[in-house]
Amino acid sequence: MSSDLPRTIDLHHLGHEKALGAHWFDGVVVDPGPESGMRRLLDGLGDDVPDKVLLTHIHFDHAGAAGALVERYPDIEVWVHERGAKHLIDPTRLVKSARGVFGEAFDMLWGRVVPIPEKNLRILSGGEKIGPWRVAYTPGHAQHHVCYLHEDSGVAFTGDVTGIRIDGGPALPPTPPPDIVPPLWHASLDTVAAWKPTALAYMHFGVTVGDVDEQIAGMHEALDVFARAARSTDAEGMAAWIREWVLEHAGEEGLPTYYAAGPFEGLWAGLDRYWRQVAEQAGVER
Repeated sequence: MSSDLPRTIDLHHLGHEKALGAHWFDGVVVDPGPESGMRRLLDGLGDDVPDKVLLTHIHFDHAGAAGALVERYPDIEVWVHERGAKHLIDPTRLVKSARGVFGEAFDMLWGRVVPIPEKNLRILSGGEKIGPWRVAYTPGHAQHHVCYLHEDSGVAFTGDVTGIRIDGGPALPPTPPPDIVPPLWHASLDTVAAWKPTALAYMHFGVTVGDVDEQIAGMHEALDVFARAARSTDAEGMAAWIREWVLEHAGEEGLPTYYAAGPFEGLWAGLDRYWRQVAEQAGVER
């Protein structure tokens, strides 16, 4: 890779390669991952010390280590969308809710969640131009999701908007609850495409160069395919369907890595919630 591309730091989440990857670029860390991966992150940074942490959104797999980084480097600035900022300042409710989902596995999966002083936050709404960085509000996966374009290099940091894509395989939409809204997600993909980025950097996993348009188009298609599948099945059926979809598009060798990046059992509920909302708004039974 050229020096104009980000360095991906594989966090080896739960011992899996290419499940979670933070990015180091131009003096900042984008999406540092969970605190449970902090040692891998620091090893990957080596002697580099960030002056900023840019968060695409506040899900623990992307942002959980942000507070621990501020704890270690008290002067760094953390960028976050305004809808997520309060949960970084006081993560109590967010952690309580997540512990209800993950139970005793929470600490193993995500580690500590350290509050961030408000003075360390740069709160974003989308549309900002800060130095070489352009910020866009990109909901659909999460209501607190933003993407960043580094205009000097043409690299777009897209969090989960451009999907899970491993080793040039298919783009798979991560669809956990509670904020999945496919029409908004399609619009966010269009926002990223309009930047005409030369590369995409994303958590699951790495950097795409050369077929950016293919990845964005693949996400548009996969999002619709996954949404239709979720409408007529349940969590168990969806997990089985996704497994077959990955086998068809990524082969047997790609299956374990895609699963580690986005466990299939967790991808039905977000789309099911969306369809329930659609039905309620239309005044019909789901």
